[in-house]
Amino acid sequence: MHQKTKIYVIFTSTGLDHRGSWDAADIEKKVIKNEEILSELEKRCEGVEFVGKVNIIDEEEKELISRSHYGMTEEERKRISEIHEKSIRRYESAIKNVRSLREDLDGILIFGPPSYELISIGLPIIAVFPLWGRWMGDIFEFSDKGKKILTSCLPVVRDKDRRVFSSRLGDIAGKIRLIQAVSKMKGLRVLVVTDRPVLGEYEPTPRQTGSDREGYEKVYLNNLEEVFGVKLVPIPQEELFEETNKTEEREARKVAEKWINEAEGMKDTNEAEVLKSAKLYLAMKRLMEKYGCNAITTEGYGVFASYHKGPIPSQGLPSSQFCTDGIVATSETLIDSLITQQLGLYVTGRPGFNGDYIIDPHNDIAIIGHCECPFNPYGDERKCPYIIRNLPRWKKNEGGACVQVNLPIGEIVTVARISVHDKKISVFTGKTVSGKEFFDDWDDLACRTKIAIKTNTKALIKNLDSKTFGVHRVVFYGDFREKFKDLATLIGFEVVEEDI
Repeated sequence: MHQKTKIYVIFTSTGLDHRGSWDAADIEKKVIKNEEILSELEKRCEGVEFVGKVNIIDEEEKELISRSHYGMTEEERKRISEIHEKSIRRYESAIKNVRSLREDLDGILIFGPPSYELISIGLPIIAVFPLWGRWMGDIFEFSDKGKKILTSCLPVVRDKDRRVFSSRLGDIAGKIRLIQAVSKMKGLRVLVVTDRPVLGEYEPTPRQTGSDREGYEKVYLNNLEEVFGVKLVPIPQEELFEETNKTEEREARKVAEKWINEAEGMKDTNEAEVLKSAKLYLAMKRLMEKYGCNAITTEGYGVFASYHKGPIPSQGLPSSQFCTDGIVATSETLIDSLITQQLGLYVTGRPGFNGDYIIDPHNDIAIIGHCECPFNPYGDERKCPYIIRNLPRWKKNEGGACVQVNLPIGEIVTVARISVHDKKISVFTGKTVSGKEFFDDWDDLACRTKIAIKTNTKALIKNLDSKTFGVHRVVFYGDFREKFKDLATLIGFEVVEEDI
């Protein structure tokens, strides 16, 4: 699906400026060359290909213009003027080259302020101020101006504390990896199992679409393709129903036994119901392979239960397993959540827990809950204990099986949601706490997997915007607020910090 991320590199300067008191040996020993900077970044950016690598001014030219002296001759002034003219032509040539490669590039890394002509190309830009290599100019003035530009600062001589210099490189590399995260979305094919193509039953809500769902979907799909390069592949529920029914029991039993053996227990469900969900899991897997898809979303259990050919079992366990394995599977055809989970996985390296969004202002907590959840919220081998359960609305021992994942408490989490239609990203952070501190029957209230988050609920209520963001949110373990804010800048989305 994804090839290397391509970043076009432009150095507007090279080495040290104002060299009057520096001899050649010191410059060679202490000043970092452009090639060295790029080499350090390449080590930190696996899967990124740096192209272009244009030096607007080379070392010989910089040496001349950085050692001006009193009483310059006409010939020297003429030579410096020629260097400036040549640098302008090189910059213009670089811009022309970027334009010609536009469709093959994912972003631009420029050391120095980007020109407005370069900005107008529309690619995300990381602009680095080469401290001591040139004057600052207006490089930091592009922030918060609606431009797809992130800035950083790297001196051409190393900081006294080498850890500081390393952190500067890490900052630049981290921002490059955000461009890489967006580039990984290109070519993503999402299987959407619904009889109401293409966005499904649950969202967008009537409040979001108003009286023009068709118009809403048109804008949505255009933004999805234009910003992320993602394609939705809708199929009717009948295909999932038929594929589930023809799944061999022996194959499904292996999956069911694995889930049961790894669970802490089962409550109000049984092996037969787990087997139903295992058959669904294998059917989902085969349909993804059939249609060449990398992610999947199905309708939720309310729609499944009333399917006219017969009920479809819960997708709670299948979705949990897919997400644990790094394949985003979102219930209820929640495309905004799926895009948030997929992009968030690339940004954070961790699977996101998607769920319904509740605010309890008296306890000062936000609650996210659903009946599926990745077992590995840290994105590594650490897994949470889980209990296999029945769906909350159905009687015991029917409807397939879902999961209650007991997520870690006392941890900082980031809660986000991308609105593809409105080109916005919501984000807030908080600390996970035990829901049992507030409600004795926490585990039996509504969704089977829930997380309580201590946060600024007054601000959450003030900033609540279900028309834009719907009624679901995605939780990522860790503090990734700044990453999501920077991500929004690079894709031209507005950030809504819901807890401020």
